[in-house]
Amino acid sequence: MDKKGENTMAGIGIFIGVFVIVIVGIALFQASAQNVGQVQDLLTIENRSLTGPAVDGTAQFFTDIKFIESVLVFNATGDVEVPADNYTIANNVINNGALVVSITPTTVAVELGMEAGTWTIDGTAQPLGFIPESGARSVAGLIAIFFALAIAVISMTPSLRSEVLRMMGK
Repeated sequence: MDKKGENTMAGIGIFIGVFVIVIVGIALFQASAQNVGQVQDLLTIENRSLTGPAVDGTAQFFTDIKFIESVLVFNATGDVEVPADNYTIANNVINNGALVVSITPTTVAVELGMEAGTWTIDGTAQPLGFIPESGARSVAGLIAIFFALAIAVISMTPSLRSEVLRMMGK
């Protein structure tokens, strides 16, 4: 083959390699970027049911959150707020090997009959993957942005370094 044919074949190989890298990069970017929102956003919990909240002060667990704040607890009818001194909330508790939030009615709540039925709970919660430090949350978003920029640069570099643009008359 002449020199011109060899350069063309090498150029095609480079473009195929870049194409594969970009496709793999986009697949990885999609998988990682989807989780950035989950680790940065708080959940608003409204009317979360806590069934039969704890006869005799037994703890109940929320298994999909690790921290809850600004908590309001309502009784079974939903019209009476249970005073905060009638329950205890423990954040970041390990139960059966999982990170959970526990809520335990006090014995006073049991004596007042507030343990019967279903309590509903409102509050602001951190999901299990939430990053509590603001700096780390910012960096998580920046990682996704720089990953996207890296894919763009990798896809453009071979065409800018080769003479493809010159061969096309530009």
